[in-house]
Amino acid sequence: MRIFKFLFAALLLAAPASAQPTYPSKPITLVAAFAPGGATDISARIIAKELSAELGQPVVVDNRAGAGGAIGALSVARATPDGYTLLLGTGSELVVLPAVKSKPPYDSSKEFEPIAEIGTVSFVLVAHPSVQANNVQELVALARANPGKLSYASFGMGSTNHLLGEFFMSKSGTDLLHVPYKGSAAAATDLVAGEVKLAFDTTTVVMPLVRSGKLKALAILSPSRSNAAPGVPTLTESGIALSAVGWVGVVGPRGMPPAIVSRLNKSINKVLDMPAIREAFAERGVAVVTTTSQQFGDFIKAEVVRWTDVVKASGVQVE
Repeated sequence: MRIFKFLFAALLLAAPASAQPTYPSKPITLVAAFAPGGATDISARIIAKELSAELGQPVVVDNRAGAGGAIGALSVARATPDGYTLLLGTGSELVVLPAVKSKPPYDSSKEFEPIAEIGTVSFVLVAHPSVQANNVQELVALARANPGKLSYASFGMGSTNHLLGEFFMSKSGTDLLHVPYKGSAAAATDLVAGEVKLAFDTTTVVMPLVRSGKLKALAILSPSRSNAAPGVPTLTESGIALSAVGWVGVVGPRGMPPAIVSRLNKSINKVLDMPAIREAFAERGVAVVTTTSQQFGDFIKAEVVRWTDVVKASGVQVE
């Protein structure tokens, strides 16, 4: 009888643990902090379909745009850390925005759980065909002759391409008019229409427009020339010592169980190893990168330090 009671008590104690559902047991929300149609949104949708199949649950992309990506990022930082709300994050809202804001909306090193990097992407300086400049030198001369008149679009105040525009002006001695948008898709629409004249946007968004003749590429901001923008010189080659590479990856709220982080990391990396996925990203100028969650976390910390130093040195700050 005593043995029976002991076994019964042991079963009762074990019951709650065994009753825990296997992750994931319901749909996962993958937040994209910018509007549909941009590089972040496109990357999220490429990964979501195959990740849904790999995890056995729907992965639903949720666009929460605004405030340079802060609205979407904050929604994830404040979510329950159970693995069901994730962010397809970029260096723009996770690193640059906190560095350039006088009152940072969050501390990326403390408020997000790194899961897996997805890849890197280059920025391109593009112009509307009406701009009377076919290279960077001609653009600088035109801008100097017309201070404050040439406009450039960004993803929002404090975004990476806003900062790139500020750096460009500082290094070239020009004065451009900054026009912020909620995402690159809206910015590209107005750029093609000629409502704004310039942009520092990703190869993912602008190179199809360049190939169709709707925009012209003046320079790529990667350290070296890229197959994603054939024949386009680097900005450094063009006389402006400025280079930057964007990146994208998956993070969650800080405090996620290590087992869930590990499951997601392995599943994402498995999806990234699929030839069709690599090809889909390559067609959009994204170079796939696979990492452990620890490696991605170390990378984010290094990026925070780097961009904080860059912003301090530049003196650029936004409210």
